[in-house]
Amino acid sequence: MATRDKVAMRDDLAAAAVRQPRYASVAVDEDVGEVAGAVGFPCVIKPPSLSASRGVIRVDDAAGAKLAGDRVRGILAEAGEDPSRLLVEAYVPGPEVALEGLLRGGAFETLAVFDKPDPLEGPYFEETIFVTPSRLPEAAVAAVERTAAEACAAIGLVEGPVHAELRTDGTDAWLIEVAARSIGGLCSRALSFGVGVSLERLIVSHALGTPIEGLARERQAAGVMMLPIPAEGRLAAVGGQDQARQVPGVTGLDVSIAPGRRVRPLPEGDRYLGFLFAKAETPEEVEATLRQAHGMLEVRVVEDEEGDG
Repeated sequence: MATRDKVAMRDDLAAAAVRQPRYASVAVDEDVGEVAGAVGFPCVIKPPSLSASRGVIRVDDAAGAKLAGDRVRGILAEAGEDPSRLLVEAYVPGPEVALEGLLRGGAFETLAVFDKPDPLEGPYFEETIFVTPSRLPEAAVAAVERTAAEACAAIGLVEGPVHAELRTDGTDAWLIEVAARSIGGLCSRALSFGVGVSLERLIVSHALGTPIEGLARERQAAGVMMLPIPAEGRLAAVGGQDQARQVPGVTGLDVSIAPGRRVRPLPEGDRYLGFLFAKAETPEEVEATLRQAHGMLEVRVVEDEEGDG
């Protein structure tokens, strides 16, 4: 429950002295700009619920905080969530990573650490490329793993999959999010363990008590690109898919929104256009392959009137 309420999560982490951004909760009758100023600029306004960076906005001053607060409350109301509370967090600079882990009897095991090579500096935080293994220094990866494990213990997670987002300065790590689930969307297709064992099979095997010892991630580097939605409107077409699939190293492309459907980018949007997958010998090659293949795609979003015609 704490991982589904970001304010409760922050309180649990603070009680256990886990490294995280400064934060404050904002009630409906409080001045968002004033609270944000107390936390310190730049800061991030976000909903206590929702996921996939929906409703997450960086602001640099009190006026921007007030505007963002109204916008985030509107996003919460549209999603059917309580708009009366907001979360303000200090913006943490530096590279961001995602971690997939598995808890077994309270013992934390890292399954994979993904780099996010695109800078996530705001004002919105649309995630695109994930690549594993991480290219960060060993000390930074160790800090990420240690902080994620401390966060799970602080929240009270003891069994099953976890997905965490952290930032690092190369020495220390700050916990941004932790969820009691595996990675979202189709991103798990980028991971394979042992001899072709999927992340889902590994999780289900653990839940059933089936032995899963020695299932390390495959040797090859791997990655996924969550295809961004470029504009609001109606999706007319995604061209260049065959060319993207033919780029050496691409292992899959799944456009998950059908032509004719309405689309919206973040922070109001709640999904990605699709997912692009690649494998190679090094993380650098994976990243280059994903960027090259993405460059082949021609996404056409039109106004509703044109799309309806």
